[in-house]
Amino acid sequence: MRSATTFFLLSLAILLCTSLVADASQEAQLSKFMASRIGPLPERCKSPPSGSKEADRIAELPGQPLLIDFEQYAGYVTVKEEHGRELFYYFVEAPEDAESKPLILWLNGGPGCSSLGYGAMMEIGPFRVNPDGKTLSRNKHAWNNLANVIFLESPAGVGFSISRDAADFKTVHDGRTAEDTYTFLLNWFERFPEYKGREFFVAGESYGGHYVPQVATVIALMNRRIPVLQTPINLRGIFVGNPLLDNDLFNKGYLEFLWSHGVVSDEVWADILSNGSFALPDDLMYSLADRTLKGAKVDCFNIYAPVCLQSRNGTHYSSSYLPGYDPCSEHYVKSYLNHLEVQTALHARIGNWSACIPNLTRIDSPTFMVPTVRYLVDIGLRVWIFSGDFDSICSLTVTRYSVKDLNLAVTKKWRPWYAPNGEVGGFVQQYQGGFTLASVRAAGHTVPTFQPERSLALLYAFLENMLPPADIPN
Repeated sequence: MRSATTFFLLSLAILLCTSLVADASQEAQLSKFMASRIGPLPERCKSPPSGSKEADRIAELPGQPLLIDFEQYAGYVTVKEEHGRELFYYFVEAPEDAESKPLILWLNGGPGCSSLGYGAMMEIGPFRVNPDGKTLSRNKHAWNNLANVIFLESPAGVGFSISRDAADFKTVHDGRTAEDTYTFLLNWFERFPEYKGREFFVAGESYGGHYVPQVATVIALMNRRIPVLQTPINLRGIFVGNPLLDNDLFNKGYLEFLWSHGVVSDEVWADILSNGSFALPDDLMYSLADRTLKGAKVDCFNIYAPVCLQSRNGTHYSSSYLPGYDPCSEHYVKSYLNHLEVQTALHARIGNWSACIPNLTRIDSPTFMVPTVRYLVDIGLRVWIFSGDFDSICSLTVTRYSVKDLNLAVTKKWRPWYAPNGEVGGFVQQYQGGFTLASVRAAGHTVPTFQPERSLALLYAFLENMLPPADIPN
């Protein structure tokens, strides 16, 4: 046991020393978190999970289209019994060859926002909620065309996930979230044993730039304790969109993006550069509650997209038309998930569902995720970051700063890649170790919402471990 523990801590030390730009706060936080998990975590995970696969099977979601050709499941997995902490998941299998396709865990960000409401219902899931808030339509570019996908509402308190500890609804701990997600996976694999050993990937977006690399790190380190774990999780890589990776560069990237896209004048940008603080002027503050800049009714998550407006009678409508996109979708999703019959079909605790937990306090949140990402590259995992180029919040601009800090040599230079319809889907560059940065043209913060076909094409390239096509498809 002592030799295993020594090796575990040595692995952790390697993680924390892989980048010259690592900050002390992250080192201390991650070291404390991982060291505290040696021994007790696997012991806690030995007990069999409550529930069963068959109990979680969804017979039919209210309002779903006819002739659905895939299986879907939903339910709770206990991650900390003494606190009553249970995470809610929604799982969709692939319509064809589910038994041979890989498994993806999808995590939304926030922190504190729902992977069911956003990820499943507005981005990569098999259904979209119609404007009536009661019926569903099929998303033909759903990611379960290529993989089996788990949507996890995490941390506890988000969406349908629950806890008896009131603090879980007020604070979010990166370390605890990573631990709970890992515990969820171990217990979920017991419920779905046919997926043990399956190729496994973790994907997400936004604050998922924290969640995804941290969960992957925990999995990678715990996989080395083979005597304790019967079957290691077959983690092959991570796939993260518009990630938050560096708090210190966040405002700089945000303001530089606004200047380069004509929202900020040359004079204001020159003044920002001269004071060097990158503090946000009042008229450039953004409101995440209504997604807009305070100085203008512009969607800060896609500065070229229409916005959702409310009429005098309380109904919502789009300010203009963008094919395939409805800025009012969040209202339809909230209405749908709060129907009693929907919650019953999902095996959820009956109650009020909301998309995000408001006013969460972040605790043990690293300011700089680059060292963790670099570690995952160095141990041979497939690491891709994709970025919608119309997003001002976690913009391609600030992502490029973080990629530069990885200090990886370029192996394949920046070039266009093509979507199946023959259009340029974006641009891509690859680095040593296979690390890949790809932009998605004309996409906002939630890339699959704005460009579903392009996001699916990029996912295909990622899963196949090859760059997307450099030529127009035949």
